Amino acid sequence: MSEKDAVSAAIHEASVSAGYPEDDHFQRFISLEGDDLRVSPLYPDLQKPRTERVLMIEVLVSSGTGQDRKRSLLSAIVTHLQAAGTDPNDVMVFFGEIDRASSSFGGGRPASPVEVRR
Repeated sequence: MSEKDAVSAAIHEASVSAGYPEDDHFQRFISLEGDDLRVSPLYPDLQKPRTERVLMIEVLVSSGTGQDRKRSLLSAIVTHLQAAGTDPNDVMVFFGEIDRASSSFGGGRPASPVEVRR
């Protein structure tokens, strides 16, 4: 399994463990050259510096997704990536909220509400 495959699997497993559907699997990878990404090594208060293997993960969630759900997913992402060999200091996660009425997963149909397991 390639490193990218391992990261993909870990993020998907985290999503499923946080209650999202198994088939809700949409990921995009953008690789940058070393000098295309500038990241503060200790911001905001890390005890050891990040490495050159920094992952910046953008998670799109439905508008109004609760803070508890985001924190649960964040924790699961870090835990699963750590199990796959990624240092937690190298994992940065940013949530963006999207109005589902303004999106489509295909076929020109508006996105329907997501059903999340509790």
